[in-house]
Amino acid sequence: MLDIQGRKYASVTVCDVTLYDLVTKYPVMYFDTLKVTNLEGTAEVTEIQGGKGNATLASVSHSKAINVQFDDAIMTMSSLAVLTGGELKEGTDDDKIVMLETEIVKVADSETEIKLSRKARKGSYVYAAEMINGILSTATRTDKALASETDTIKTNLFHNFKDSGEGEATYRVFYEYEMGFPTKEEELTEITVLADKFAGTYKFIGDTLLFNQYTGLNDIFQIEIPKLKLDSSFSFNLNAATEAVVFSFKGKALRDDEGQMIKFRQLKQEGKSGDETYGQFDGSYKR
Repeated sequence: MLDIQGRKYASVTVCDVTLYDLVTKYPVMYFDTLKVTNLEGTAEVTEIQGGKGNATLASVSHSKAINVQFDDAIMTMSSLAVLTGGELKEGTDDDKIVMLETEIVKVADSETEIKLSRKARKGSYVYAAEMINGILSTATRTDKALASETDTIKTNLFHNFKDSGEGEATYRVFYEYEMGFPTKEEELTEITVLADKFAGTYKFIGDTLLFNQYTGLNDIFQIEIPKLKLDSSFSFNLNAATEAVVFSFKGKALRDDEGQMIKFRQLKQEGKSGDETYGQFDGSYKR
């Protein structure tokens, strides 16, 4: 028999959230670094009025909605793909990913080539701008696209490349390189956000702890949303002068085929009579 009042609990922490694919049932994303987990239930009410004084005869509730927000303190490429609805891919030798690079190089008047830290990709151009008193001059470019991948660029390949006449010149060089299969040192991934692709719909499972006022234990509390449609709007802020930026995920619960929108589950731990010490679900111990 269920209690009329029920045990009293305090919310003490955020959720760990797992998103599951609705078709394959596989877990798509796991979040264990959330800062905020917020669920808000809303509904609209229509008042039916009539009779003398136009009193309220009935109050009909409708348009129930459950809005969800969870903010992640840490970004991953996988979570960014989920947030943006983008396609995440890893570079391979058959499908390489292009990166743009810029670096500072010094070239002596006697030298006839520029040495790059990476290999500029075949078919691309290399740009160089001399730095004079800390200011970038107008950039010059190689006359032709590179015939092969190389990290050594002859200075005579640049349009109007001139010696500084001061023994050594400093240039900022701009170029493209590409990467295939990951190496032990580096791995390149890319997210492409398309105009006709949006954030998906997933099953949401949130696991958290509630402090049991009676036992002094932290009991397991689980939230399930059978169908959570993630909001495709997002904000990506890069700011060195403030606290670390959080990555906010927002969504709305949809009713499933059985009319369900959300489920709450609680697993109580009462402790064993006579035991001096027994473990809690958060790994600590109660004496």
